[in-house]
Amino acid sequence: MDNYYVDDFDVAVVGAGHAGVEAALACARLGVKTALFTITLDGGTAKGHLVREIDALGGQMGKSADKCFIQSRMLNRGKGPAVHSLRVQADRVKYHEYMKKVCEDQENLYIKQAEVTEVLAENGTVTGIVTALGARYNVKKVIIATGTYLKGVIHVGDVSYESGPDATLPARYLSASLEKIGVHLRRFKTGTPSRVHKRSINFDLLERQDGDEDIQPFSFETP
Repeated sequence: MDNYYVDDFDVAVVGAGHAGVEAALACARLGVKTALFTITLDGGTAKGHLVREIDALGGQMGKSADKCFIQSRMLNRGKGPAVHSLRVQADRVKYHEYMKKVCEDQENLYIKQAEVTEVLAENGTVTGIVTALGARYNVKKVIIATGTYLKGVIHVGDVSYESGPDATLPARYLSASLEKIGVHLRRFKTGTPSRVHKRSINFDLLERQDGDEDIQPFSFETP
């Protein structure tokens, strides 16, 4: 497919999950013209990991989690403070909408709904990216934050098949493009527990577990 020029950016961030959003906001807040590419603007899975460390570095995730807070629990309280782990239940839809608004309002950040299928490079230096529809963007740097999409494979028992998360398509073309320019790809295995249908549970036999009364926010900036 012939590609066509669209625009120039200093940085292109591919993938708008937690990592991609943090990377894009960090670049834009440094005054760099940044494009954030995502296949869909309707949101994906929401998981918390190393959130407080990100917050200490000026990140957004903890602030957004506090804004969309339902309840929280500090795990491992019976052990030393080094292993205390804060977990928050947030409104998933509200979190997506809030974080999307933060990105939309951020100066120097441009959100693009498109699948990036190729990274262009000359003499070992990135020069641009191309989308599935042939749109070419000239960029100085590319940050890949595609999560488990690259060469994604799902294992269910003895059955294996290519797939991205939540039954989405894997990033086959982007994976091939990265290998073509010399990037070595390795797989990282993640595990997804089986889902339990609510109607199969006898809640009368279960013990209620409320959130903590002494609320510990994720962000150090949240009162």
